[in-house]
Amino acid sequence: METLFASIEPRDDVLAGELTESRFAASLEEVIAGTAPDAYADAGHFFAATFPSAGLKSLLNEALGRIGGGKPDGASVIRLETNLGGGKTHNLIALFHAARGHLDVTGATEFMDAALLPDEPVQQVGAFVGTSTGAQSFPDVAGVTPHTAWGYLALQIGGRAGYEFVRADDEALTAPGSDAIKRLLGDQPTLILVDEIARYYQVAKGVRVGDTTLAQQTTAFLMALMEAVDGLPHAVLVITTTGVTDAFGEATSDVLEAINEARSLMARKELVLRPSEEADLPKILARRLFKQRDNGGAAAEVAQAYAEVADSAYTSGLELPEGMVGSGWATEITRTYPFHPALIRILDKRLSTIPNFQRTRGALRLLARVVRRLWAQQPDYTYLIHPHHIDLSERVIAEDLSSRLERPQFEPVIRADIASQAGAERSHAERVDERMSARYARRLATSIYLYSLTRDVPGVQPPELFGATLTPGDDPNLLQKALDGLEAACWYLHADVRGYRFSTEASLVKLVQEAESEISVTRARAKATKILTDQFRDSTLKVRRHWEDAKVPDNAADAWLVVLHWDDFGDSRGVDPHGAVPSKAKELWERTPSGGVREYRNRLVLLAPSLGTHDAMVRAVRTHLALEELSLSSDTLNALTPEKRAELKDRAKESALLARVAVCNHVNVLYVPNGRGLEAVQLDQITSSSVLPNQADAILGRLAAMDKTLRAGDKPLDPAYVKNKLGDLLNRPQPSEELDKAFARRADLKMVFDRMQLVSLISAGVRNGVWEYQDPARGDDGWATKDQPAASFRLAADVFLHPPGSAPAPAAQVCPLCDQIHPGRGCPDGVFGDPPGGGPQPPLPLAKPSVFTSTGAAGSALTQARSAAAEAGRQDLREMKIEIDHLGAGGAPELLRLHSVVPPVTLGVELVYDVEALVTLDSNPQHTAKVSYQGTPTDYAPLREALKQLLGPRESVLRASVTATFTEPLALSGEGVERFAQAARDTGPSKCTISMRTESDG
Repeated sequence: METLFASIEPRDDVLAGELTESRFAASLEEVIAGTAPDAYADAGHFFAATFPSAGLKSLLNEALGRIGGGKPDGASVIRLETNLGGGKTHNLIALFHAARGHLDVTGATEFMDAALLPDEPVQQVGAFVGTSTGAQSFPDVAGVTPHTAWGYLALQIGGRAGYEFVRADDEALTAPGSDAIKRLLGDQPTLILVDEIARYYQVAKGVRVGDTTLAQQTTAFLMALMEAVDGLPHAVLVITTTGVTDAFGEATSDVLEAINEARSLMARKELVLRPSEEADLPKILARRLFKQRDNGGAAAEVAQAYAEVADSAYTSGLELPEGMVGSGWATEITRTYPFHPALIRILDKRLSTIPNFQRTRGALRLLARVVRRLWAQQPDYTYLIHPHHIDLSERVIAEDLSSRLERPQFEPVIRADIASQAGAERSHAERVDERMSARYARRLATSIYLYSLTRDVPGVQPPELFGATLTPGDDPNLLQKALDGLEAACWYLHADVRGYRFSTEASLVKLVQEAESEISVTRARAKATKILTDQFRDSTLKVRRHWEDAKVPDNAADAWLVVLHWDDFGDSRGVDPHGAVPSKAKELWERTPSGGVREYRNRLVLLAPSLGTHDAMVRAVRTHLALEELSLSSDTLNALTPEKRAELKDRAKESALLARVAVCNHVNVLYVPNGRGLEAVQLDQITSSSVLPNQADAILGRLAAMDKTLRAGDKPLDPAYVKNKLGDLLNRPQPSEELDKAFARRADLKMVFDRMQLVSLISAGVRNGVWEYQDPARGDDGWATKDQPAASFRLAADVFLHPPGSAPAPAAQVCPLCDQIHPGRGCPDGVFGDPPGGGPQPPLPLAKPSVFTSTGAAGSALTQARSAAAEAGRQDLREMKIEIDHLGAGGAPELLRLHSVVPPVTLGVELVYDVEALVTLDSNPQHTAKVSYQGTPTDYAPLREALKQLLGPRESVLRASVTATFTEPLALSGEGVERFAQAARDTGPSKCTISMRTESDG
């Protein structure tokens, strides 16, 4: 696809920079006098650069058809109505050239019905332009100096002889009657052009004429003039007016009133035309700025490419206006080519509402400079002229869109946020582009600025902004990222329900940056230290902060997390996770506080700051401190709008979270013991959604992911593997607690956080014949071997593990049933069976319990119940019941916590809910509600939300339980039960009773 520069060619005067202010300010009087530039005075040049709008065609057909007689029913009075700069004067010049015979039949076919051209040039032409004279100062005509508009027109139409018809009225400043005007015009073809008369009214109001003013006399003259031309078959009056909302709106109302009063005197009503419509603007601009050539193929190709990129971007998730999605977008681009539709809308709907801009003239003046600069630079990927091609780094263009529009205060906004001048400090948008190595931020900022200049509805919504900027070859994701970057960087950019807009009022970004500049790095680091202290607290891991000179005991009982400070690492403020272990960390791991050799090194992990992330942390903390101060400053809050105050408070709250995240992401190198010493592990990046209330829990989670921990619910250890790792230690008798100490010493083993796992390990080792167990206090009955299992085991200094074969042979016993001595402890007839020949039964041994219950916080209650079951040698979980008994406020959260332990969607489980709630309504004990339910999750679902709403914050008596029966028994130490345990710890009830039913003895 060809770029714009290969498809079309600007006119020579555009590229040469000759379209100066005077060239755009078309002067009807100069054209009539022959002193205008060629662009207007030369009819050939003029019509070549003029687009034949529907309004222009109607004007030429109506006026010339009446004058020449080809259209006798044509309107005698034609009013051109539009805003300033809307093409009125341009159309009057076109009519003058055509009336004077400067539009030949061949050229006329593009602009009008050529058959309506007068046979001869019109000789009687008079023109009055309200901006060219004072109240009574008019240029000499035929050696006479007139004093009024009617005297001036009479001299142009009839010379000295014609002036005599109105001379007395001209000298007296009184309006002539319609009869005098008719005598002046006679039967000759006559064209009278009155332009910008509303401006003349402004000065004429100050001249007294008897009991009236010259403005009132001018109104009377207009009425008489309209009556006169209406009575003459070959005379036409064309008068222009602007909207009543424009700068001369009050005077325009006077003119319209005069026209309305004259209607009663006229045989025909005046015809109201608009010189051009909205759809004409791109064609008018293109005709004036570019040479005519057949570019229909290029326009269609570009339109199709833009339609495809819009559909693709929309599919990928970019917000775009509804009109940009579908086939209609290609049609719209073809209509406005070579301009982007958004640029035309800005010129026609936004900038044209500013009085000093002027719709067509202002757009031409601006775009001539834009086109010249664009063709000089010829940037890549330019297929249409977008809003962002208005280069605000050029001083003249920037002034055109600031000072010229009576918005000089926007000049510093442009330089600070959008586009810098050569050699000056880069704007914030340019810095965003530099960081992204892209070209989106300044484009977006320029477009936002153009949408910001209207006072009534400033701003642009993201879909429209993206649509105005999107070009084939763009990355939609980077467009969104660039907009986010602008919002975070610009001083004067605001975003609210009205969309994005630039304002002279500083945004929160600037306020925050100024507040940040007052916060020292030392203060920010002190606050970061406080955040670090609060973020890492005792949990399963006990936390010691090195900067507090806290001593780390050397024992097997506790597991420690030592947090190192950035000040421990000098100017680098951190460690390289891929480098050598820093001496500070190594010393803490190897030595006790007293300087001795640390024995239990597998109970200690260390956390250090990473290299290269310190400055980002300081910036985040400084921003937080700045926002915190601003949100507490009454002066600042009083100076802000309610919306900005709410935004400031929200950002201050968010910044506290982001500061925590930044601190955690700085202190994120974990040193973990392994068989070779300490291993450096860089933790995953924390986000605002993943940061924990106590980040020490995240350390525990990372250790578990490394398979470094031994916790409740973890896969049981293999006794043979452990014995092999410990080697000679278990080849001789050892206290069972020595197993715990061995895990604490050996860095190549797991860190034990649930000693019941070691108890289970001892039990499994006995069953598998890996070792034997002895409790000396129980004598020979204290032994447990593969053939003689025990009911329970302990980790203690007074019980021992022995190599296999250490237990003494069992003593011979007299069988109570047969009075015989049997080796071992068995009887051929079966101990506890029927004695030979019958007789009384011996007592059965006590059955071990199959239900294990514990009360407390859900996490600890579940762990204790499971540990009790494991100590009793149980393997499977058949059923679990969680019960809460709550009194007071807060019943709804407790009920939700109860539900969270075993969610209704859990596979392989049958759930039964039992809920009884008594709720006090309106804090009145006389107003109560009672709900009782027992049933399944399906039937309970509709009641769940109702209970939540009913309980709310009210006082209540709540008894509820969830009973989970497992279709297939779960392994007590397996992953399924651990999931319930984790849910209990994370979100379970603060107090409950948990009962676990396991397999029975037989």
